[in-house]
Amino acid sequence: MRRIVLIIILVVVVGFAGYMLLRPRGSSQPKETSSADTTGSKQSRRSRKGKTAGQIKPKTREEIKAERKRRRKEERQRKRELRRREREKRRRLRQARRGRGRRSKRRGSKGRYYVVKAIVSLGDESYALVDGRRVTVGDVVMGRRIVAIRPDRLEIEASGRRSTVRVGESLLPTYYSSKRRRRG
Repeated sequence: MRRIVLIIILVVVVGFAGYMLLRPRGSSQPKETSSADTTGSKQSRRSRKGKTAGQIKPKTREEIKAERKRRRKEERQRKRELRRREREKRRRLRQARRGRGRRSKRRGSKGRYYVVKAIVSLGDESYALVDGRRVTVGDVVMGRRIVAIRPDRLEIEASGRRSTVRVGESLLPTYYSSKRRRRG
């Protein structure tokens, strides 16, 4: 009786091992074989192993290395471009901060200097654009202090005298000449 039980167990184990060795490996469902698969070519063996799908050509080691190298190069270029943009942004911010206290050398329309281009009011904050330069209350332009910014005009003070400048007018008086006078 023991021999029969041992033989049955041995047959079951050998049968199970044979099934495990001969079953298809790519998926749990058996694949349908086509005429191309029965030829025994390398491509059909590869497709049975599950390394490629359909008509996709597998990549060689050299191709994989080249792909990695190309990706690394693109990543380096992307990072380099980001660093360049950040440097440019910081440089522009530094220039903007440095340029605040300086005089504008730009000329207004028709040969006039320091023309009020626009007045902007944002709630309680107001500023004016004088030849592209942003000025607020307290700023000094060519010796003229901005005292107040109204919705339609600027009030400036020069040499103890107050005056009003509207949009399109120059901060400097009409008799102001840009040419320097030579002392004799």
